[in-house]
Amino acid sequence: MGGETMKGLVSINGEIVGAHKAHISVFDRGFLFGDSVYEVTHTYGRRIFLWKERWERMQHSARCIGISLPWDEGRFLAETLRVLKALDVEDAYIRWVVTRGEGEIGLDPSLGGRGNVVIFVRPFEGNPSWWYGKGVSLLISGVQRNAVDALDPNIKSGNYLNNMMAFKEALEKGFFDAIMLNAQGAVTEGTTFNVWVVQGETILTPPPESGLLLGIIRQKLGALIREGEAFELREQSLRPEDIFKARECFITSSSKELVPVTAVDGHKIGDGRPGPVYQKLHTQFQKWRDRRLKEDDLAY
Repeated sequence: MGGETMKGLVSINGEIVGAHKAHISVFDRGFLFGDSVYEVTHTYGRRIFLWKERWERMQHSARCIGISLPWDEGRFLAETLRVLKALDVEDAYIRWVVTRGEGEIGLDPSLGGRGNVVIFVRPFEGNPSWWYGKGVSLLISGVQRNAVDALDPNIKSGNYLNNMMAFKEALEKGFFDAIMLNAQGAVTEGTTFNVWVVQGETILTPPPESGLLLGIIRQKLGALIREGEAFELREQSLRPEDIFKARECFITSSSKELVPVTAVDGHKIGDGRPGPVYQKLHTQFQKWRDRRLKEDDLAY
């Protein structure tokens, strides 16, 4: 496939094509209504990271909105490995998308046909080193996070407009990204990440009831902190002023791992540099990640 592989490869219902040849019908409900679910991960050294957790969450998202996944776990994994082998790079970005399918235009979900399965892989060269060495600056967005009783934040659907508008606001104001608040003014999460602060020897992160996606990296890091003896971890409602006066702040996501935050809304966090708690936790997380990759051994 030559130079096409550098732009990525896409499997659409089991047919692999170059990224520029990948097409879905304009009548697909994922395009029309965001009526789809998705998951994202990376490979490191030709191994898929946290496949089982991704698969389980995609099943959860699909159940919540009543999408029937066309393939079982075995076929999803086999096709993912097949596309990765075709791309043939050490480290890759993977995105799985399942839509409700194509049909007549209308809100009735039964108008969708058999779901479309899209697996997109592209080379992953890592994130900019300055994120981790210097830290990033975040905005407290004026775009309010969707209420939990309006849309469950633990459904990873193709409807991402709420988060996208917050991210757009952050970019237009010169920030790296944005933190979103709920109707009560409490911190929920970022546009694509979970939020953590360090106060003394305690690490705090918002609880589920604040209205956030319980990120897989959030769960894994939380377990690492609880297993250690250096820090106490508490889920606690946070307001912007709790972040401003924190000793440290950092964010987590699958695509970013752990990234230090050195300023929020123009307020310097700590001494304005990545702190020792962040650095220790990121090192611990990377060691755990490498062990987990070897244990799973989902190699291609």
